Parts: sequence; structure tokens; C-alpha cells
Amino acid sequence: MTNNTRSTRRRLRLPLLSLFLTSVALTSLPAVANAQQAGRIAIDLPAGSVATSLNRLASQSGLQVVFDATLASGRTNARITGSMTVGEALEKLLAGTGLTYRFVAERTVKLEKLSPDAAAATGGDETVLPRVTVAAGGLFNSGAPSVAEINGRQIEAAQSNSLPQLLQKTPGVTATGGVRLQGQSISIRGFTRQSDVRILLDGAPKNFERYDQGTVFVDPELLKRVEILKGATSVRYGNGGFGGTVIMESKTAEDMLLEGKSFGAWVKSGYQSANKQRLGSAAVYGKSDFGGPVTYDGMASVIWRKSDNVRVGGGQVYEASSDKLTSFSANGGLEVDGHELRASVIYGRSSDYGPPAANRGDLDLTASSIARYGYETARLRALALREMEDFSSTLKYAYTGDSDLVNVKAMLSLSSTDLHMTRPTISGYVPSASLGGQEDDAKYTDIKFELENTSYFDLGGFSHAANYGVQYVHHDRDTWMYDIANKNSAQYNYGYYSSWIMPQGKQDTLSAFVRDEIGLTPDFKVTPGLRFDYVRSQGVPNAAPRYNDPAAGHDYSATSHTGVTPALSLRWEATPETTLFADWAYAMRVPVIDELYSSQSASTKASATSRDLEVERNNTINIGLSRQFDGLLSEEDTLKTSVAIFYNHVTNPVTRRFGSANLANITGPVPFYWNTPSYKIYGADFSVNYDSESIFSNIGLAWMNGSRNGAINDVSGPNTYFQDLAPFTGNVQLGYKIPEWDLSISWNGLFVSAQKRTPYNQGTGYFYARPESKGYAVHGISVDWTPKEGSLAGMEMHAAIDNLFDKYYEPYLSDGIAAMPGRNFKLSISRKF
Repeated sequence: MTNNTRSTRRRLRLPLLSLFLTSVALTSLPAVANAQQAGRIAIDLPAGSVATSLNRLASQSGLQVVFDATLASGRTNARITGSMTVGEALEKLLAGTGLTYRFVAERTVKLEKLSPDAAAATGGDETVLPRVTVAAGGLFNSGAPSVAEINGRQIEAAQSNSLPQLLQKTPGVTATGGVRLQGQSISIRGFTRQSDVRILLDGAPKNFERYDQGTVFVDPELLKRVEILKGATSVRYGNGGFGGTVIMESKTAEDMLLEGKSFGAWVKSGYQSANKQRLGSAAVYGKSDFGGPVTYDGMASVIWRKSDNVRVGGGQVYEASSDKLTSFSANGGLEVDGHELRASVIYGRSSDYGPPAANRGDLDLTASSIARYGYETARLRALALREMEDFSSTLKYAYTGDSDLVNVKAMLSLSSTDLHMTRPTISGYVPSASLGGQEDDAKYTDIKFELENTSYFDLGGFSHAANYGVQYVHHDRDTWMYDIANKNSAQYNYGYYSSWIMPQGKQDTLSAFVRDEIGLTPDFKVTPGLRFDYVRSQGVPNAAPRYNDPAAGHDYSATSHTGVTPALSLRWEATPETTLFADWAYAMRVPVIDELYSSQSASTKASATSRDLEVERNNTINIGLSRQFDGLLSEEDTLKTSVAIFYNHVTNPVTRRFGSANLANITGPVPFYWNTPSYKIYGADFSVNYDSESIFSNIGLAWMNGSRNGAINDVSGPNTYFQDLAPFTGNVQLGYKIPEWDLSISWNGLFVSAQKRTPYNQGTGYFYARPESKGYAVHGISVDWTPKEGSLAGMEMHAAIDNLFDKYYEPYLSDGIAAMPGRNFKLSISRKF
């Protein structure tokens, strides 16, 4: 069958989704056939990553190559050179990758998975399906310097205990919250609020926004890939996420199977010395079509972590910093004729004693408290039993058949995080309601549905990749506490009510978006985008009359916010080695439930709920440049460099209303939260990656600055620094590979400057600000052994020593109250069967 016949059949089988788009696509058929049958041209693709070679081929041939998935992670190719057709070059480049290609427009090539019928078959009735490692990419500036990826190999080598730990070596990303897993959060480019960093697990929302707690509790052992989209310039994601979006993808059978296998198992054991952590993990999985037209796959896994208290640099051991975590996951899918259905369930549970505010350092028991109560009782008074349950489930459908206009994806997810804390019962001890009272619970639940489609077509002489869809999210916050101090007070509902700073409520968000990547030339693409969000918020009246008093301005009725987010992205491949990027958006953030419905009693000035808050806006710009050098020091080495410059101007930022200057001359109740003057954050990320047969190196640098008009506690006062700016940070790795042994060794360095850009010393009474921090340097070494042949094939061993010189240091975003782990020997051994 000729390429022209195949192309015609694809168009003729299109559903009648759009007569207009279909007619446009049909007019391009002769040109598509001509592009596929074009004459020979000079091709020179260097050895290296497949993604890099695809970009080089696009430049040499004038084609555009689009991906719903790419093999950039760990896929390489030999050098391809000579006179050949574009089709011949693609066949050589994709050989053995489990991918194929087809033309979807005159000058546009789309990569796809091979069908089971096209895959190699064994001697039996069962087809051994190709193992394909996929990662999002190809479209909508996904390769820009503001986008970072951590693949499965890197996740295994990092041996991280939490997602914030895993991401902290990414330029512009900082982990916050101390050493306890339940207290760690993520800051991106100076944005530290929980709603400023959107976190998704297989598409399901995972942000936990409870005060003084962490935001995400997913074990990195479950993940095959993490993508970080720094900034808020994509209309695919809206309403918040000013710092960026973190996209986690969980492992499936396809990611775990050994080459040529249909079923397998995996076991892993690990140890870390700083907290004496023991890790155990196991999984079983399989993928087969059982000789029929339908391909099935499934996987089930369990992970167990248990640790003692953490030893920080210099030898101090933090009390009540131990963790116990158990996670279970199961997922499965089926695929037939371009239709794919996939379901997943992930559940995690942790339980241990710790301080009510999990993002703190040591318990810091005072001498007077110990003298008065004795050490053990004083210790118990500072603790709570913290029981955490985290759940995510998704159901996904995707169609990636022969149609160029219809490439539908749909997803339904249910996710929840529940934290229950109980304080010890001690005679004469009455826990403060400000810390949750005797007992409290906070459960956040999200139901999400999204439907989207991507169409590839030619129009007006230009190639188009249009992505459009609708999304609905229902968010529910269920909170309560038992304030034993007021168990006899009717004003406090006899002790049972929601904390005034953690109100109950729900938000319903309905959104629609469209973005169209237009190839104006083979080297220049422009992507306009537009998003609409409608958000309806509804509070739940507090059960305590003290916080449900109309005279104090308490109003829990519904309120709505709407907004449109326009965006524009540009991509110019100036040369085959050099690409420039630019992104702009006027992003929005709707106030969250805590901001809308928190309140105080009538005895305070700022007692009212804040239903009249306006939407925050972020006028944000990213500009980036990436450059690749091939054959720099040897014939097959590669040096990749990138720089990203960003600017954010946030108007109407929402903050609590406090400070004598902000409350002066107020006679009646005013809202607890309000919109304040604007602030700006700007900076740059820089990365260098070098790889050769024996030497590799990675350098990541991040710098940022920013200022606020006025101060949070005095909006009319002098301008101040923005309070959450991470200091200048550099991560450096230098390593050596011994290919014949499948072994690599490396040195790692973390270099952080002192932070003096803080409002802490810019005026009187800026107690809310973070104190200045000292600079520090932390060193580590690692060894990674991954045998690929022989009886040990499928085994991996990763060993490392973090904080080699046992440095005591307190990161700026830890508020000077939490140091980091000291010298930490880490070892993990895993085996696939």
C-alpha cells in the first residue's frame, strides 16, 4: 500500500466532527503525499538523544515534528549521515524505539506508538509488545528552558523521601518545611503559598493547604516521571499556580518490564543513616494481548518506609521527627484500535507523633517547662498523634487512531488528603485552640473531570496543532476540632467547631481553554491561547456562634469569580542548535476557601469574612534560549545550555489584614483578608548539561529578586523586599562513567549564598518576615551500578553520601527554625525479574 493511499484512507475514515476542518485537511492530501515522496536531501544527524536528532532533522528537511510523547528520556541514536529521503531518515532514526510516524499535514510529522500487529512477534500465539518509555513533549513550547523533567532513572538514583526533596535540585525550585515528611512543601521562583504551586498526580489535584503543614504526600517510589512547568503561561492549567505546575506520572507495567518480557516482578530495599530509615518495595506487573486484538496491562505495588528521629548536621537529633509511611498502588489498562482506557488507584498512610506544626524543627523544650512538668510530660505537651491518609484514583480514556482531527482525551479523578491530630490526655493540660485543640481533623477532597481534543491540520498555508477542552473541579474542605478549653461554652458550641482560620467550604470551577500552535515557517511557531474560568465558592457557617455572628461581619454565603486568561508563546529555531522561546500570560488566581471565609471574633477589628475579595492577576513573562553543541571534546559528546529569564507582576495579592498601621482609624468590622498593593518577582535560571562516553556534568543556577509596594503589615509604608525569595543557589554535579562495567560515580555540590533580601530588617514590627540566613556549601558523592547484561541484568544499586562533611545549615525558607539532615549514607538495591 502506498503512503498516498494510507494518507487518503485516514482522512476518509474521519468522523464528522467538523466538516470545515475535514475539508481543510482533505485539500492538503496531495501536498502530504509529495512531502513523503520528496527527493533525497543531505542528512547529518549527530549521535545522541533521539529528540535532539528529530529537531535537527526538522531543521534540515523543513518539517515540523510533533509529539504527544517523546523518547527524550534515555533514548539515543547512532550518527545518521548521507543522502536520503526524509522517510528513510525517519525509519533509521526510529528503528528499535517502538515508535513510528505519519504525516498529518503538508509539512508536519506526528510520532506514534507502533501497533501490536507491527511489533515483533515471538514463536507463540502471544505478541511480545514493544517497551516504550514516553514523556510529554513536542508541542506547546514543552522543550523550553522553563520546563524541567526528572525521569525514572534520575528518581531511582536520587533516593528521595519526598517530592520536595526530589525537586530541589531543579533550578528555581526550593524545598521548604524542615525534615519531617508531613511538613515539606515546594517553592518555585519565589512563590511559596500552597496554591501558587499546582501539583498533579496522573492528572488528579494533590494540593493540601492546611496551615503549617506540607502540601503533597506522594512517595517518589511510585513515580516514573516528574515534569516541572515553571511559571503560569500555559492556558492548559489555570486559576493559580503562579509559581508553576508539577506533573507527576506513576509507574505502569510498560515502565517496569524487561525487554522481551510480558510479565515481571520487582523488589527493592533501601537504607539511610541520618534517620535510620528502612525502605522496602515490591511490585508485580504484566502486559500482553494474549494473541488477540486487545492489549492488556496491569501493575500492583507496595512501599513501606520507617525511620527514627533525624540527625541534623553537627550531631543534634530532632525530637519527634520519625516517620512511618505505607503506600499501595494498582493500575491497569487496555488498548485496541487506537482506543486506550486506563485506571489507577494510589493510597498512602502515615502515623506518628510530631509537633502540631509539622514544618518546624526540634521541639525546643524550654528549661522552665522541663523543670515544671518533668522532661517526658513537657515533651508530650508539645506533641500530637498525626494520622495522615492520602488517596488518588483516576480513570482515563484516549483515542490516538488514524484521525488527524480527533485525538480525544478524557479523565475523571477523585483525590483526597485527610490529616487527623490528637493531643495526649494529660491531667491539667488544656491544648490551645490555635493549635487544633484536643483533637482536630482536616480533609480536602477533589473531584475532577476534563475532556480535551487535539487537531492537526493546514489552514491558510500554515500548519496548526489546536488543543482545546473543558474542565470541571469540585473541591470540598471538611474541618473540625474539639476545643476542650471551651467544652462548657455555648459560644464555642461546647468545644466542637471549625478553626476560625480553617473554615469549611467548597469551590466549583468550570473552565474552557484553547491553544493553537501555528507553524508560520518550519523554524518559527506562534501559539496563541485563551482560557476562561468560572469559580463559585460556598462557605459553611461555623458551628460556634462566636464565629458565626452577622454583627461581626460573618457571612458564609456563596460568591462567584470569573476571569479570562490570554496567553502567547513563540518558538524560533534560529539554527539547528539554537532555539529561542518567549511566553506571556495574564494569569489569574481566585481566592481560596481559607481566604474567603476565615474570620475572627467581634472583639477584633478585622473580624469579618472576606467574600468581596478580587481575583489576583499575574502579568508574567518567560524568555528563554537553549543551545546545543555536538562533538565539542569528542566525536559523540553533547553540551546543552539553557537560560530562562522570568518576570512576574502580581496585582491584587491577597493577604491577612494585620498590623497597627493597616487597622488604624477603623471603627467597624472589616474583612480578615484583603487585596493589597502589587509585588513583582524577577530572576533567571541557568543550566548546563554535558555528556560523553565517560564524563558527564550538570550545573544548575538560580537567582531571583523582587519587591512589594509597601509592606504586608503596612501597605502605605515604604516598599519592601518580597518575603519568599530564595537566595542565589547553585547545584553542580561532575561524574565519570565506566561503560564496560555499567558504573558511574559522581560528586555533587550545593552552593547557597547568604540571604539579606528580606523585609525583616527594613522597618519596625516586620515580625512576619523571614530572618536573614547565612550562606553554605554542602557536598556529596554517589555511585550508581546498573548491569545491563548477564545474570545481574535487571539489578540496580545506588549508593550515596549526602552532606559529606556533616554541615549544619538552615535554609532561608525554613525561617531559621529547621536545619537539614547531617551526613547521610544512602543505599538502595533493586532487582527486576
